[in-house]
Amino acid sequence: MKRLLVLFFLVTFIFSCKQTPEKNIDPNFVFCLFNKDESPTSFLFSENLDDTDSPTLQIPLSTARIQEREYIYKNGFFYRLSSRTSVFTKYQLQGSSLVVIDSLPLKNSDFETITWKDNNNLIAVCREDLAEKKSQAHVYQIDVAAMKIIKEDTLVLPFATEEYKSLHLGLVDVENEDLWLAYSFFKATGKYGHTTSDTTYYATIKYDSFKLVNIQKETRSTYPGGFNIIQSYSFKDEQGDYYFMTNPGIALGNNPNLPTAIFRKNKGQQLVDQDYMINISKIIGNHAYGIWYVGNGRAIIRNEQKKLYTDFSNFHAVYQFEYRLVDLKSGSIEKIDLPLDKGTQKENVWTDKKFVYIAIDDSNDEHRVWKYNLQTKEISKGIKLPNTTNFTVRMNYLK
Repeated sequence: MKRLLVLFFLVTFIFSCKQTPEKNIDPNFVFCLFNKDESPTSFLFSENLDDTDSPTLQIPLSTARIQEREYIYKNGFFYRLSSRTSVFTKYQLQGSSLVVIDSLPLKNSDFETITWKDNNNLIAVCREDLAEKKSQAHVYQIDVAAMKIIKEDTLVLPFATEEYKSLHLGLVDVENEDLWLAYSFFKATGKYGHTTSDTTYYATIKYDSFKLVNIQKETRSTYPGGFNIIQSYSFKDEQGDYYFMTNPGIALGNNPNLPTAIFRKNKGQQLVDQDYMINISKIIGNHAYGIWYVGNGRAIIRNEQKKLYTDFSNFHAVYQFEYRLVDLKSGSIEKIDLPLDKGTQKENVWTDKKFVYIAIDDSNDEHRVWKYNLQTKEISKGIKLPNTTNFTVRMNYLK
């Protein structure tokens, strides 16, 4: 895969009082797990995903709950982009520990979306506090080799309406020195709830000067991406065309009358193709969360089943989530016959272009990676995770 990210949920790297024996490991995969006893968390490393394999090493963490979803993996290093501390930190796995290599203080928090400009330059975008009734986004380009800020600036984006003033920065892409940003607006509806406006906006910005070139409006759906550094909502195919998904459903957008949909921005173009749209909700009758490209013009989506949950209070705990294969050319969507999954905001799909590997926490309390053969459509079992697992929040390839 061209772009391999490991994004971990954790508050600290301090291990529990029971020390893990030091050993040299060279894992291919890492899982992040919630465990059953008061939901402590741990990393689980494995050499492969075969059913006959067993995990190489499990590292317990000292915290019972993970609050942040902010870890990135690239070319042998782990990076933490913290919305809590406004510090960007670089780590490396040494033996059975993650060791701090360097850190870089940033001025902003509320990081929502990232992309890699190249192997050494990370672009991170965050919200700024409302000032003088202006909706602002702040862009950083960080050289991760030198651990320094290469460039940064504030973008002022016009409000959607007087009612919707809170900015959601969903997706970011850089092509031909144009920065492309997909965003929408929302408003709070209580302590935890929010509702999203009915429009998505696509801004094209000259990256050398941060000058706004144009804004394209999208009214067919809203809320582009989720909190994009949690799980995948965009990708580029073999031709360089950029595909992305909107997510207006109950869990991440709260404008469920509009559909979850897949859109496309063709390579070299500033504007989204208005003749292309796959209306997922119309085809399957539900919203979807997360999209993963598996090659040859196909992608995997993870969809809810609205008849199986009550509301957002039990949305994450119900065994309801299905996985489907989408043909990006024809728009056809095919259900994959896997056990129902639970949990939200999961980054649990990976492919080697022959098999799709999906980590599922099923109603039999089995936590396993399943293999889906892209050619034969056969399903087989992969590695089984420990019985102490509550659910799996990430599965990522390290090489």
